[in-house]
Amino acid sequence: MFPRKELLKDGSLLLIREASIWDARRIVEYLKEVTSETDFLITRPDEVYDVSTERNYIRMYRSNPGKLMIVGEINREIVSLLTFTGFGRKRTKHVGEIGISVKKRYWNIGIGTRMITSAIEWARRNGFIRIQLEVLKSNERAISLYRKLGFELEGIKRKAVRRDDGSFEDVLVMALLLD
Repeated sequence: MFPRKELLKDGSLLLIREASIWDARRIVEYLKEVTSETDFLITRPDEVYDVSTERNYIRMYRSNPGKLMIVGEINREIVSLLTFTGFGRKRTKHVGEIGISVKKRYWNIGIGTRMITSAIEWARRNGFIRIQLEVLKSNERAISLYRKLGFELEGIKRKAVRRDDGSFEDVLVMALLLD
């Protein structure tokens, strides 16, 4: 299933592939950039793992059949990162959670759609029935994308995130059932 190539709205080619431990340094650089350019992510730039920790994190994902970490690249530049974390308990093994980010200068050309669609296809093939995610209530673009892909609102976690200015924001819980 991976790697795969996808044509984007602007005519560029997106390579979607599993992350490798050799990507750790580039993923750390990517995360520092993407967490500094938007308030829609929970992680702040100073909370990004170091390269050694990221390498271990990638190893954990690659060695667990219920987890997936994929990168999206354009011209060898990492422009998107998606993690799919399957739950480990017997009663919730059918459930997984997605986290995704895209570099701001690459928004609105279809990367998020292609990355999530790839993860959904992978989840189906691996026996998952439910995919869930959390998104800041103010992130209307992401919410619109998730709805377009079939995710439905299931709940609200009130005051779940404290912004840098001290204010709070609600987080929406959304899910897609693959029945």
